[in-house]
Amino acid sequence: MGGFRGSALGRWLGGWLGLDDLSFRGRLISAAARVGVAISWGSALINVVLGSPLWGVVLNLAAGFAVIALMWFARRTGRYSLVYVIAAVTLFLLVFPALFFTGGGYRSGMPVFFMFAIAFTAVILDGRALKVLLPLEAVTFAACLGIAYWQPWTVIPLASEPAELADIAYAVIGAGLAMAVAVQLLIGIYQNNQRQLTEQNLALAQVDRARAEFLAVVAHELNTPLTVIKTHASEAGRELLHAPDQAAQDVRVIETEVDRLGRLVSQLLDMTRINEGRLVLECAPQDLDEIVQRTLQAYRPLWTRRGNSLTVVSDPSLPPVLADRERLTQVLVNLLSNAGRHTDHGAITITLNRVDDHARITVTDTGSGIPPELLPRLGEGPLRERPAGLRSARDAGLGVGLMISRHIVDAHGGELTLSSTLGAGTTASFTLPLADQPG
Repeated sequence: MGGFRGSALGRWLGGWLGLDDLSFRGRLISAAARVGVAISWGSALINVVLGSPLWGVVLNLAAGFAVIALMWFARRTGRYSLVYVIAAVTLFLLVFPALFFTGGGYRSGMPVFFMFAIAFTAVILDGRALKVLLPLEAVTFAACLGIAYWQPWTVIPLASEPAELADIAYAVIGAGLAMAVAVQLLIGIYQNNQRQLTEQNLALAQVDRARAEFLAVVAHELNTPLTVIKTHASEAGRELLHAPDQAAQDVRVIETEVDRLGRLVSQLLDMTRINEGRLVLECAPQDLDEIVQRTLQAYRPLWTRRGNSLTVVSDPSLPPVLADRERLTQVLVNLLSNAGRHTDHGAITITLNRVDDHARITVTDTGSGIPPELLPRLGEGPLRERPAGLRSARDAGLGVGLMISRHIVDAHGGELTLSSTLGAGTTASFTLPLADQPG
């Protein structure tokens, strides 16, 4: 029966002292409260044994009950930091100095408790409260020691030398054990938090793998109907060569949109590979000008559908680049697609030149440009909303294409940069290492 009562009492104490509080700092404060109560009541007992004045015993007992009352208030209101500030001011700055002068001064164990108070304040508080209270405690305790030394009549000495020794021994052992218990509690809280964090990371990793697998399956399944639609659209286009202009135009729109959907499906797969670290390059020396010309021929609708003209300015002495041909084409297609989508009856220029040991490819358009608040975010990740300045939902796709392009360029050892002036056009530039460089 007694064991049951002890267990119930422990659970009750844990509840109102805040031991089950979920916040890290709240549990730290609860640990400090337990230690403070133990030290206060232990000091009261030692004072009784040493024959100290009754009011000193009462003061220690009251300090312990005050801590309990403050923690009860904290549990009711959730304001743990405020409670510890109140405790630090009343106990450390008022009660401790009073006990120092009435319990032997620096010939007692109180200087050890001064150190204990400073250490716990540094552990529990943060921010402005720490910056104010910690120096204030240090100054207060130093002042107590100075006054006791220069004005010894202000200190009530302990009854005898054995009493002084006993008081110092209790302070050293009690404060040391209290610090050890507190450190173990902090280590336990830290380890529990680490365990929870590990479990959450594992759960998030499982969710991420499931998402990646889902994207891969969806992208794979979408490829089949897109291929069928593309095939039938091409056949219909050939059959409608002599049909009315509107019908032929409708078929061309279908083909164009199927191509765009196909690229989006490929981007889904690429995002999965990037997230899983499976973006593999097969680099070999490549003729950059030849790749650009073939890309322009194959993807002509990307830049001509809005009546744009295109110019290629190439350095004939540019040596081959070390690149993955397919991935390089993908970057060019993404940049041309963005330029063509945001330029109407304007000019798109592709410039190829050498910069030190790299080739630089620049795609410049005279289109609508990119809003300045959006520009820093492009290429860092998919845009999850449509920012102001984008004309349609499809424009938000440039976030995905640029993100993939940046990863591809980075994997080559190059760099992709963007600059834009709203209403005057955009310049996208990336570099690739030259194939004739040593190492």
